[in-house]
Amino acid sequence: MPGNRPPGRGAAGKTMKSATKSKVGRELADVDFGRLPSYIGYQLRQAQSAMFRDISRTLRETGVTPGEFSLLTMLRANPGINSITLTRIYQLDKATLSLSIKGLAKRGLISSTRHANDRRYYALELTGDGRVLLRGVTRRIEQQERAMDAVLKPGERARLLDLLQRISRAFDR
Repeated sequence: MPGNRPPGRGAAGKTMKSATKSKVGRELADVDFGRLPSYIGYQLRQAQSAMFRDISRTLRETGVTPGEFSLLTMLRANPGINSITLTRIYQLDKATLSLSIKGLAKRGLISSTRHANDRRYYALELTGDGRVLLRGVTRRIEQQERAMDAVLKPGERARLLDLLQRISRAFDR
């Protein structure tokens, strides 16, 4: 009887959340995606979305976003790089990147030092706290990389990276 169910449980005794998930799964199984699954762009976006959701959940407790991870990694590899070079790399406007840099600096993860010979140039680098945090975040990112490697056959990772880089270059004009 419906009145005898524990609160928050559906007819099969599942939590409402899992009952909703299985219902959604059944609904999606009936959806015709047309030609979408055969489009490389669609599949790239699906994979990127799944990876982004996973890494966002994984990084949430660190307080670092995937974009900040990328920026911190670039600063670790290129101490003293400036924001102008980073805007070119990321193809972002200066204001967007400036917000990220200011946020990371305010949290004590990066430092910005005015260059002695060119007062307009600010050299960016990780602080000690930034390096420590980045090591922990990198371990989490590498766990996700291992999960992706687990579904690839030997040699497929290198091939996939090559293919993705070629696709990127085809649109970098």
